[in-house]
Amino acid sequence: MFDIVNDDPVEVAGIVDFLRGVAGDGPVLEAGIGTGRIGLPLAASGVELYGVDISQDMVDQLLAKPGADKITVAVGDMNDVDFGREFSLVYLAQGTFGALLEADAQRQFLKSARKQLADGGRLVVETMEVDDSRFTHDQYVTTSLLDVTHVVLSAAIREPEQQLLSIQNVLLSQHGIQLYPVKFRYYTAAELDEMADQAGLRLLERYSDWRKADYTPGDLRHISVYGTN
Repeated sequence: MFDIVNDDPVEVAGIVDFLRGVAGDGPVLEAGIGTGRIGLPLAASGVELYGVDISQDMVDQLLAKPGADKITVAVGDMNDVDFGREFSLVYLAQGTFGALLEADAQRQFLKSARKQLADGGRLVVETMEVDDSRFTHDQYVTTSLLDVTHVVLSAAIREPEQQLLSIQNVLLSQHGIQLYPVKFRYYTAAELDEMADQAGLRLLERYSDWRKADYTPGDLRHISVYGTN
């Protein structure tokens, strides 16, 4: 979970198709837009897209890419930025919701998203849950990728009381060593549903991937679609 982002064009195309299917006719907001892995092809498909990201460096990379002029982007905390628009869809991909490291911050985002959604709007959250089988004494080191030219090692420590997970992905290749650290507050599907309900959002659909495969309770990955009550 939470390994290096998958840039596979087939995977990205599937995400774009899914989001277009629930977006409706209004503007769309991506929280944690990053360098535009999803946002750029989604905007290129004709969606009026807004994005927010806390990293100036990532936004600079996004704005340097072709098609970025079709996206309205703000740099800042996803809980603080308000474009003054009503959106038909707000979405968070690749575990971005977990980047809010406290339960109160996650609840605040859901309430903010609800306020920014138009009547009949949708919130989509991609989640990767913790795989308990990986851990011994709340930590692990594992090989995530292995090829003749490179290897990716992932080391993790979790703090159960705070539901925090810290991962360091280490890429070893002929070009040297690269580090990809991530930290998340993890949560279950049931906990997400409870927080969403408190924010005035109800679960409409849940899948185990962007291709709408059936979700089974306990699946470590799920795509949740919420609507306004």
